[in-house]
Amino acid sequence: MTTVWVSPSATAFSCLCETCMEGARRSGMLFSDALMVSSVRGSIAADAEIAVARCVSGHEITLRRIERPPALRRPDDRQLQITV
Repeated sequence: MTTVWVSPSATAFSCLCETCMEGARRSGMLFSDALMVSSVRGSIAADAEIAVARCVSGHEITLRRIERPPALRRPDDRQLQITV
């Protein structure tokens, strides 16, 4: 089962079905083709804490909201820093 964590303000999602990706890998499918067959996109209600989506093959994907992690107490130069 695939679980996707979405931000508190998200109303749309895009992910890959892990089951479809694994099936594509086993069959020897090209990676670019595997991405196309396993891609899942959709919307999620702003007030939904948990939702369920299905890929085109019918595999269940659980969508769960998660709070953003707290800021780092100590900056780490190895981490990508985005400034506005």
